[in-house]
Amino acid sequence: MFDNKASPGLWIAAVAVALTLIAGTLYWTGRETPAPPVAEPAPAPAQTAPDRMARAPAEDSPPGGRRGDADPAPASPERAPLPEQAAISDALSGLQWDAQGRLQVDARVREDLDALFMERETRLDARQFEILQRRISTGMPDDRSRQVLDVVERYYHYSNVYRDLGDTFRYLGTEEEMSRGLNQLHTLRRDYLGPDLAEALFGEEERMMRVTLENMRIQSDPALTEAQKRERQQPLNETPASDEQR
Repeated sequence: MFDNKASPGLWIAAVAVALTLIAGTLYWTGRETPAPPVAEPAPAPAQTAPDRMARAPAEDSPPGGRRGDADPAPASPERAPLPEQAAISDALSGLQWDAQGRLQVDARVREDLDALFMERETRLDARQFEILQRRISTGMPDDRSRQVLDVVERYYHYSNVYRDLGDTFRYLGTEEEMSRGLNQLHTLRRDYLGPDLAEALFGEEERMMRVTLENMRIQSDPALTEAQKRERQQPLNETPASDEQR
């Protein structure tokens, strides 16, 4: 991740970029994470999620998945509208499946989940989530829709808890406090998404952050010479952090 031949100035710039990335995406804190509010229990681990779920208004599908009917209970004006059925169908058509028919989680899936649940100004209420589930089911074989719906439901519960705890992840402190925040977020994701889905969606990002934090610790250690810092940083930058380091 870091060029171990880089000058100290470049290292300082890299550290600043890493701090900005951490502040914008993870909202860590050094405080103790409050007990998550009571939430619907998350289902067991799944494997992926829907695709370009566009951010467009929608006519809600009624029970049974028929298209074109008006919503029996439209969302209140302050709530952002759901994507249209056509947008969801188009997004689902781009999902990737392996030879055994298993949904493949990738960066595009993560973007679509974030667009559905994280980037909205308001969370989906229960009625909106039911409508979204029907729209996802429309036109998909049962075996595939079950996989997609399982991933979507997991992320829905996770996003709601994350929203509730958002303020506790908002402020950065020392490297140790940021490390504790990352550990708390790591646990939260696996509690609500399951280990497999959490790893598929966030594993690489978390490993990069841990390497960044360790590099920051080394670089800011006044007891180390520049040569010693380079020596300690080299293996970090060549090998991903192991599970035992989490």
